[in-house]
Amino acid sequence: MKLMLDVSDLIDRVLDRLADTVGWLFILTTIVIAFDVITRKVGYQMPGMGSTKLQELEWHLHTALFSFWLGAAYIHNSHVRIDIAYINSKPRTIVFAEFLGCLFFAIPYCLLALYFSADFTWEAWVDNEASPSSNGLPFRWIPKGCLTAGLLLLFAGVISVLMRSIVYLFGDPGLRERATPAVVADKVEASS
Repeated sequence: MKLMLDVSDLIDRVLDRLADTVGWLFILTTIVIAFDVITRKVGYQMPGMGSTKLQELEWHLHTALFSFWLGAAYIHNSHVRIDIAYINSKPRTIVFAEFLGCLFFAIPYCLLALYFSADFTWEAWVDNEASPSSNGLPFRWIPKGCLTAGLLLLFAGVISVLMRSIVYLFGDPGLRERATPAVVADKVEASS
């Protein structure tokens, strides 16, 4: 069980480091958006860098940001969650619900979405897909590849939370505090 917790910790560190590194794209995205807005307002467009390319670059950057933060968002319980069903439940009940959710919903969803996303990316690569706009960006496989990578990172996050849940529910009580998933840790912090 300790090995399972060590692997979960490693996955969490990798997801956090990746999210922190990719987070710098937020500054680049802000610069691109500001530049696009200012040049459209002033009426000046740099040759070869029209508003269409800038707007497409914006959504490419947004795609990368969203995708590479998915895994970290899941392990930190920063995703949208409707937990009204167990709002007053004991921590063990909440972790059991998380365990079942990972096993029967999140893992099958990730595997199915990864299958289709990888195909989506592969077709864009093989067809050398580009923007349908004549003055848009080429290499449409890059943002599609980011979606595939993001689903892979989400899958890693789900595996990490699943392992923590297993250790919390079935492991040594001495490891329980270290194994506590964020869904319970957040609730304990909020109540104190």
